[in-house]
Amino acid sequence: MHLNKEETKFISRWARTKERGQWHYYLTRGLLWGALVSIFSNLFQSWDALKDGDTVALSDAFITSDFLVRLLIYSAIGVGLHAYHWNFNTKRYNQLKNIERRSQATANASKGYSETTN
Repeated sequence: MHLNKEETKFISRWARTKERGQWHYYLTRGLLWGALVSIFSNLFQSWDALKDGDTVALSDAFITSDFLVRLLIYSAIGVGLHAYHWNFNTKRYNQLKNIERRSQATANASKGYSETTN
C-alpha cells in the first residue's frame, strides 16, 4: 500500500510540528484558541454596549474578573482539545510512517529479487 499525496503531506507537516515540541503546540494553538474564544464571547456579551457606542463600558468589560475567569476556562479547554489533537495526530503519524516503511521495504525487496533473477 502506498501513501497518497495528502498522507505524505501530513507526515512532513506533522514531523515539523513534532520538532517544535508538544508544549509549543499546546501553548501556541490551545492558548490562542482560548484567548480568541473568550474575546469573541465577551464581545457578544457586550453587544448592547457596542450598538450604543459605549466604548467605556466595552473597554471595562475586558478588565473584569468575569473576563479573566472566562479567559482561563477557555484557555484550559483549548489546551485540552489540542492535547487530544496532539495524541490523535501522533498516532496517525506513526501509523502512516509504518505503512511508508513497509512499502519501502517491499519495494526494496522486490527490486533486490528482480536484480538476482536477471
